[in-house]
Amino acid sequence: MGRSVWQSPPWHIRRTGFPEAWRLVRMERVQYRPVEVGLLDSGVDLKHPYLRHLLSPGINLLSPGKPPQDEHGHGTHIAGILAVASGALQRERPVWPPPLRIRPVKIFDRKGVGRIADIVAGLRWCLEQGCEIVNLSFGTDRQASEQLARAIRTLDRHGILLVGAAGNDGRAGSVDTPGVYPEVVAVAASNRRDRLARFSSRGPEVDLVAPGTGLFSLLPGGAFGYMSGTSMAAPHVTAAAALLLQVRPGLGPAAIRARLKATAEWLPEVPVSAQGAGLLRADRLLRAEV
Repeated sequence: MGRSVWQSPPWHIRRTGFPEAWRLVRMERVQYRPVEVGLLDSGVDLKHPYLRHLLSPGINLLSPGKPPQDEHGHGTHIAGILAVASGALQRERPVWPPPLRIRPVKIFDRKGVGRIADIVAGLRWCLEQGCEIVNLSFGTDRQASEQLARAIRTLDRHGILLVGAAGNDGRAGSVDTPGVYPEVVAVAASNRRDRLARFSSRGPEVDLVAPGTGLFSLLPGGAFGYMSGTSMAAPHVTAAAALLLQVRPGLGPAAIRARLKATAEWLPEVPVSAQGAGLLRADRLLRAEV
């Protein structure tokens, strides 16, 4: 794959305890099924060799009837982080059965531009398809939409966990929509030094922090590359929640959110308004009692 950075878990996967979480899942010795994850984004590279075994049918809301192929790169990069963090790719080999399945929902065009109406339609589609988690690695500082808020509440009532990016405004009181909604786990971004990334939004709506600077992942055309952002932090939490649902199926969104916060690691160099409960720790999440 050009660079063998995934022959061993990269720094952000080790720092958040995923290798131990994978071991704890294996110790359960249960016949688990893949957790269905809706990915509202720019689509994914449907032919990428490291994603093909993880993809469930998706939808293109920008061009109905066409496949949700990624023309931007953002969605494919997020999908790659989901694949590695969940343990679906270890030592560059697919794991079977995979811990999760990704349903790509294309709501952003080649420039990364989208509409609230398509986000709402994508959420409704995920509900209809039986997704258990929806990853929302995007945000807007526009005034909150009641239509979007209602759709978020509907998914939460139906037992679907929502994980979103806190935003990249780099200042206090700047958590983006949909991260501002209480039903969405708003994830800020940290760096290799356990400090808050300079671009990361802060505010009381932040629930957790996860690595989000200089992360190596997949890109369209079977390629690879680096990206930074709270968008890249959010899929760590999505992957950890998927591992939890493998061994504790039926756990509701409120219980998962509470458990994620209770097992987070406090970062002493980061203000509370910037990290919420602290750094995601997938290993603690899997060890904790329900």
